[in-house]
Amino acid sequence: MNLFWFQDTTVNASIPLGYPESLKTSKETEVLVALSLSITCNALEMLSLFVGYTIFSYATGMISTCCHVVGSIILAFVLLESLSVTTLWYCFAFTLCLSCIHRLVTIVMTNS
Repeated sequence: MNLFWFQDTTVNASIPLGYPESLKTSKETEVLVALSLSITCNALEMLSLFVGYTIFSYATGMISTCCHVVGSIILAFVLLESLSVTTLWYCFAFTLCLSCIHRLVTIVMTNS
Protein backbone atom coordinates (compact mmCIF):
# COMPACT_ATOMS: atom_id res chain seq x y z
CA MET A 1 0.00 0.00 0.00
CA ASN A 2 2.93 2.33 0.58
CA LEU A 3 3.83 2.08 -3.09
CA PHE A 4 0.56 3.81 -3.99
CA TRP A 5 1.72 6.80 -1.94
CA PHE A 6 5.23 6.73 -3.43
CA GLN A 7 4.08 5.94 -6.97
CA ASP A 8 5.03 9.39 -8.29
CA THR A 9 8.59 9.23 -6.95
CA THR A 10 9.03 5.70 -8.34
CA VAL A 11 7.84 6.84 -11.76
CA ASN A 12 10.02 9.96 -11.70
CA ALA A 13 13.08 7.86 -10.81
CA SER A 14 12.45 5.69 -13.87
CA ILE A 15 12.38 8.41 -16.50
CA PRO A 16 15.10 10.76 -17.74
CA LEU A 17 15.01 14.51 -17.16
CA GLY A 18 13.81 15.63 -20.60
CA TYR A 19 11.07 13.05 -20.89
CA PRO A 20 8.00 13.16 -23.11
CA GLU A 21 4.61 12.95 -21.42
CA SER A 22 3.86 9.62 -23.12
CA LEU A 23 6.84 8.01 -21.37
CA LYS A 24 5.58 9.14 -17.97
CA THR A 25 2.09 7.84 -18.75
CA SER A 26 3.48 4.45 -19.81
CA LYS A 27 5.60 4.18 -16.64
CA GLU A 28 2.60 5.11 -14.47
CA THR A 29 0.59 2.38 -16.19
CA GLU A 30 3.45 -0.07 -15.65
CA VAL A 31 3.57 0.70 -11.93
CA LEU A 32 -0.20 0.38 -11.64
CA VAL A 33 -0.15 -3.01 -13.38
CA ALA A 34 2.66 -4.23 -11.11
CA LEU A 35 0.78 -3.11 -8.00
CA SER A 36 -2.46 -4.68 -9.21
CA LEU A 37 -0.75 -8.00 -9.89
CA SER A 38 0.91 -7.84 -6.46
CA ILE A 39 -2.43 -7.33 -4.74
CA THR A 40 -3.95 -10.19 -6.76
CA CYS A 41 -1.14 -12.58 -5.82
CA ASN A 42 -1.43 -11.59 -2.16
CA ALA A 43 -5.19 -12.19 -2.27
CA LEU A 44 -4.66 -15.65 -3.79
CA GLU A 45 -2.09 -16.49 -1.14
CA MET A 46 -4.36 -15.37 1.68
CA LEU A 47 -7.29 -17.29 0.21
CA SER A 48 -5.22 -20.48 -0.04
CA LEU A 49 -4.03 -20.02 3.53
CA PHE A 50 -7.47 -19.34 4.99
CA VAL A 51 -9.11 -22.20 3.09
CA GLY A 52 -6.51 -24.50 4.60
CA TYR A 53 -4.98 -26.13 1.56
CA THR A 54 -1.45 -24.96 2.25
CA ILE A 55 -1.52 -24.40 6.00
CA PHE A 56 0.03 -27.80 6.80
CA SER A 57 2.60 -27.79 4.00
CA TYR A 58 5.88 -26.91 5.70
CA ALA A 59 7.81 -26.44 2.46
CA THR A 60 5.19 -24.00 1.19
CA GLY A 61 5.33 -22.05 4.43
CA MET A 62 9.12 -21.86 4.35
CA ILE A 63 9.26 -20.76 0.71
CA SER A 64 6.54 -18.20 1.30
CA THR A 65 8.26 -16.82 4.39
CA CYS A 66 11.62 -16.54 2.64
CA CYS A 67 10.07 -14.89 -0.41
CA HIS A 68 8.19 -12.35 1.68
CA VAL A 69 11.24 -11.49 3.79
CA VAL A 70 13.32 -10.88 0.67
CA GLY A 71 10.41 -8.98 -0.87
CA SER A 72 10.12 -6.73 2.16
CA ILE A 73 13.81 -5.88 2.01
CA ILE A 74 13.69 -5.14 -1.72
CA LEU A 75 10.51 -3.11 -1.30
CA ALA A 76 12.16 -1.04 1.42
CA PHE A 77 15.01 -0.26 -0.98
CA VAL A 78 12.51 0.65 -3.71
CA LEU A 79 10.73 3.06 -1.38
CA LEU A 80 13.78 4.56 0.33
CA GLU A 81 16.10 4.80 -2.65
CA SER A 82 13.44 5.66 -5.28
CA LEU A 83 14.62 2.90 -7.58
CA SER A 84 13.25 2.37 -11.07
CA VAL A 85 10.11 0.54 -12.10
CA THR A 86 12.22 -2.33 -13.44
CA THR A 87 13.34 -3.10 -9.89
CA LEU A 88 9.69 -3.27 -8.88
CA TRP A 89 9.10 -5.95 -11.54
CA TYR A 90 12.05 -7.98 -10.23
CA CYS A 91 10.63 -7.70 -6.73
CA PHE A 92 7.28 -8.93 -8.00
CA ALA A 93 8.72 -11.81 -10.03
CA PHE A 94 11.10 -13.23 -7.45
CA THR A 95 8.96 -12.83 -4.37
CA LEU A 96 5.21 -12.60 -4.85
CA CYS A 97 4.90 -14.48 -8.11
CA LEU A 98 7.20 -17.33 -7.03
CA SER A 99 5.36 -17.77 -3.74
CA CYS A 100 1.93 -17.58 -5.37
CA ILE A 101 2.82 -20.12 -8.06
CA HIS A 102 4.18 -22.50 -5.43
CA ARG A 103 0.96 -22.22 -3.42
CA LEU A 104 -1.16 -22.82 -6.51
CA VAL A 105 0.90 -25.92 -7.37
CA THR A 106 0.44 -27.16 -3.80
CA ILE A 107 -3.33 -26.67 -4.06
CA VAL A 108 -3.47 -28.54 -7.37
CA MET A 109 -1.34 -31.39 -5.97
CA THR A 110 -3.56 -31.56 -2.85
CA ASN A 111 -6.76 -31.81 -4.88
CA SER A 112 -5.39 -34.43 -7.31
